Amino acid sequence: MWAMSQIVRFLLVAAALALVGTVMVYGIWHSGPRGILVYAAPTLAVLADEAARQMGGKVDVVVMGSMAAVRQVQMGAKPDVILSVDAELVKFLSSYRKVVDLGRFELILVCRKALDLEEIGRATIGLADPNIAPIGYRAIAALYWLSVRSNLIDLNELERSLSVKFVQDPDGGSVTMDVRHVSASGRFKMREDLAMVFTMLENGSVDCVFAHTPFAISRDLVGKYHVLRMPEEVSFANDPPVRFKAITMLGEIEVKRLTAVAIVFTEQGEEYVDRVLSLNLLKYGLMK
Repeated sequence: MWAMSQIVRFLLVAAALALVGTVMVYGIWHSGPRGILVYAAPTLAVLADEAARQMGGKVDVVVMGSMAAVRQVQMGAKPDVILSVDAELVKFLSSYRKVVDLGRFELILVCRKALDLEEIGRATIGLADPNIAPIGYRAIAALYWLSVRSNLIDLNELERSLSVKFVQDPDGGSVTMDVRHVSASGRFKMREDLAMVFTMLENGSVDCVFAHTPFAISRDLVGKYHVLRMPEEVSFANDPPVRFKAITMLGEIEVKRLTAVAIVFTEQGEEYVDRVLSLNLLKYGLMK
């Protein structure tokens, strides 16, 4: 029964993505003259919108998880640019003009009230689906670290409540996370991407959500919510001390430092990315 439910879930996700892709492609190619189409991760949405505004309304920004954006392209959608929060996803695309580094950033927790990291073991936590948004598998890597290295979360609870399997190599140099059958129960709740996860925090459904520094800065969350930094080892401002590998529905991904990139497909896309680079990226939480 469990295996069958996972197969049904996979087919439903695939069907939903295919439907969205069909609607998007139809709308893009059959609604008259086409502007510049940008797929932007929720973390980069405010930056994407500002660059679009400065280009005088000829840019359409569609906000979606970076992995979902890659899947759309694999299914035939034709954006001009993807603004992604994980440079590693480029390997799943076979045709693009260039990849532009937009800067580094960090993984954080955003909470409704002031909490210490030691209290996370009792908090209700919202996460993004690791098969749709890269912050999902990074959050799970951070939770694993808080369990194994800091003893703040019970590992058995983590595996049971998220349906995730962790395998550590005997030498301790790498950890594999199988997130293909992820689900959330107990004190964990899951939505498709960061934008949807943040809605849970706003309406009080969870105590904390995993987010990125650009998301908090560009949406002016500092002061309105309590921002809790991760231990340096799993903030992903730099490569973590162990090699995390995430096995997702998209494929195997090495979880390295957080680097935002613009994946450019067309000449129009290059024009848009030039406008993005003309902005003060530090204002949006991106550091070189």
